Amino acid sequence: MNWEAIGAIGEILGAIAVVLTLGYLALQVRFAKASAADANRLTRATGVRDMGMAMAVHDEMRISVAKTTGAMAHYEAFAKEFGVSIEDAGRTDSWNSYWFWLHWGQFRSLQERGDDEELKNIIRVFYPIPAVWYSWNNSPFAKVLLEPAFVEFVEGLVEGTRT
Repeated sequence: MNWEAIGAIGEILGAIAVVLTLGYLALQVRFAKASAADANRLTRATGVRDMGMAMAVHDEMRISVAKTTGAMAHYEAFAKEFGVSIEDAGRTDSWNSYWFWLHWGQFRSLQERGDDEELKNIIRVFYPIPAVWYSWNNSPFAKVLLEPAFVEFVEGLVEGTRT
């Protein structure tokens, strides 16, 4: 074998190595973009969840926000439906919204094997609870703000669990 043949084989191997390296880098960029998007979604969900929890525990803030956003009518209807005070209705609705956003964050995040089943089980048990389902369908801060894919996911799981 002469040096030219050895050089040609080296060039072919070098070209293959470059193609493999570029493919690997493309995959790494793709995964990095997905991870950054996931972190962004989870940050948004965390912010909304934190606000929901603040609304659940701070009566004056929740009532002020409800008066200025039109949510007071929803709290009044919720209170009437369940025979509780407007304050209790507001706390419960805010608490429910906290969970909706937590579950949306889990739905939209990168998932390990088993995460999907865990989320499905939580939704099948938690969302059919009458006060939770009422918030899901009526709150101005619940499913109307969430993406349609998540709403379909939840409603597909809850369908058949409600009588």
